[in-house]
Amino acid sequence: MAVTELAWLTGASGPITTEGKEATNHALDIQDEWCAHNAPAMLKGREPRGVGLFQQVEDPSICLLTAHWESAQQHKVWLESPENKTVFPALEDYFRLEKTVFFHVDDVELFNTAGANGDVSLLESPVINLGRLIIAAEKRQAFDDNWNEVKGILEEFTKPNVVKGGWRIESEDQSLQEFVFACGWPRVERHTEFATTKGFQKYSSILLSFATNRDVKHYQRIL
Repeated sequence: MAVTELAWLTGASGPITTEGKEATNHALDIQDEWCAHNAPAMLKGREPRGVGLFQQVEDPSICLLTAHWESAQQHKVWLESPENKTVFPALEDYFRLEKTVFFHVDDVELFNTAGANGDVSLLESPVINLGRLIIAAEKRQAFDDNWNEVKGILEEFTKPNVVKGGWRIESEDQSLQEFVFACGWPRVERHTEFATTKGFQKYSSILLSFATNRDVKHYQRIL
C-alpha cells in the first residue's frame, strides 16, 4: 500500500507569488517525468499520484505539498536524484527551503481521486482541513478502535466530501505517535458548523480523550 507525503513550505516573503507557483508547477512536472521513467508501477500523472499544492488559510505564507509514493524509501530515491537536486534549490527565491518539513503517512492514499460515485476527493474539495493528533504509543490500538467508531459521525456530516486518515511513519519520540486525518469542505464555515451538531460532542470527546496535543488547519488547493 502506498504512503502519503506531506511537506510544508514556508514562503520567502509572505504568501506564494504567481512566479512561485509557476516555479513549483515546473518542479512538479519534472518530478512527474521522473516518476514515469523510474517508478513505472505508479499511476501516471500528477493527480492520480495525489500531487497537489495547498495554501494554508490561517497562515497564507505556508503551503502544503502532497504526493503518494509506493514507499518512503521510493520518495527518498527521488529526493536524492539529480533531477530533484536541480529543481528543489531553484525554489529558493520563493520559499525558505531550510524551514521545509515533511513526513509520510503510512498505508493510505489521502489524496486519491478514485472513489465511490459522487464522492468529492480531497484534491477536488474547495477547502480541506488537516488534523494532527499526538497519541501515547500504548494507546494507538485503542485510538484506532474508537476512531473507527466515531469517524462515521464526521463522514455523515461532510458528505459528499471524503474523510481519510492514517499514522505518521517517522517518529521523533517512540513513546508518542501521530495520527493525521483530513476531510473536505465546501467552505471553512461548514467545518465550524459541525461543532453545533448533535453528534459532535461524542466525536470530539473521543478524540480529546486520547490526544495529548492537537493541531487543525485549513487549506485551499492552488496547484
